[in-house]
Amino acid sequence: MGVSLGGRPAGDPVKRAVVAWVIALTVGCGASRVPATLRGYDILVESTDEQSVELARAMRSAGYRVRDRVKGGSKPTAAMIHFVSREPGAHQPLWFNLRLADTRSGVVVGEATIPLDSTVRTSRARAEAVVQALAPNP
Repeated sequence: MGVSLGGRPAGDPVKRAVVAWVIALTVGCGASRVPATLRGYDILVESTDEQSVELARAMRSAGYRVRDRVKGGSKPTAAMIHFVSREPGAHQPLWFNLRLADTRSGVVVGEATIPLDSTVRTSRARAEAVVQALAPNP
């Protein structure tokens, strides 16, 4: 038993550790970077190209549930689509686009676009930047 301070009996150290763990877990879960509109969704990433692999990794690390195949009877799923685009005309910048479409209705439930510039040269950098752009700004 621990030493009491302030005239009260010392609390059980195991109970205090459990309470501290529960508080830490609650605070950690409250800081989700997943937008509210996507919290109920699994993200479907079927492709195995380098960019898709990096996008899946970045999404998992941001708290998204990612899977690699369609599974009947599962919770709502959003298929990930990514592409590069440019506005018509000379000297227009390239953009990296990410869309998440509900697999049942086809409705776009999440989207983000980032400029392809010198800060996002690698597949990993593009993935991290566009997944971060999906999240709401605090």
